[in-house]
Amino acid sequence: MDMKKEIIFSADDFSNAQIILDSPLAKLSDLSSGEIKDLAVVWCYYSGKIEGNTYTYVETEALLKDGITSEKRYEDARMLKNLYNTFISEVEYINKQKNTEEIDERSLFRIHQSISSGLVSSEESGYLRNRAVRISGTDYIPPKNIADIRARLNKILYDQNQYENPLERAVYLHCNIAKLQPFIDGNKRTSRMIESVVLMNADIIPVYSSKDADILNYRRGLIEFYETGNYSKYVEYFLGKQIDRINEISG
Repeated sequence: MDMKKEIIFSADDFSNAQIILDSPLAKLSDLSSGEIKDLAVVWCYYSGKIEGNTYTYVETEALLKDGITSEKRYEDARMLKNLYNTFISEVEYINKQKNTEEIDERSLFRIHQSISSGLVSSEESGYLRNRAVRISGTDYIPPKNIADIRARLNKILYDQNQYENPLERAVYLHCNIAKLQPFIDGNKRTSRMIESVVLMNADIIPVYSSKDADILNYRRGLIEFYETGNYSKYVEYFLGKQIDRINEISG
């Protein structure tokens, strides 16, 4: 099994990961309930913007904290509300109940159903797709056959156990689930939520950003993984955002 383990983190990456794991500024459990809600808002804005959501940060905050809907597409508001409700639910389960959420097929399907509710048909929300999908911005084409999709997904979920470092496991699950595109829509949103759950299981604040340049770097890192299988650009983004946030807080 270990011989087939993909190399995700370099020695330097493991060093940076340890800085994050050791930093009290990275601890989810140190956030107040108000800070968790603020985190949820900026995380949802980040995740939505990657998908082209048109809500500004101010509009996102008004929607998720005060229920004020902007005069924009219904789907944009629904996307953000789904992300927020899912994120808060996951935080409450992990942080308040002191539980660790196992990432398996059941939890993956449940998270997708929560994220995609009202945005895809009930027959496709929380279920593997049986239609082909394309990904914009890349020539990579995900597998089409549902049996192939299920087999690959089972392997991803099984092989995650090779990665003891939670940050490395988070990258592995995020990149591979996104690349597989197991659902008809909402794959990257689901992958980012899975990535965040893995981090929160380890009491680490999830990755987020409200900066346009970071959104672009996220996309570039993921597309490079789609096309080459190389994790390095995404790892650089993922660990870099965590280190940057810690440094900004510490002054």
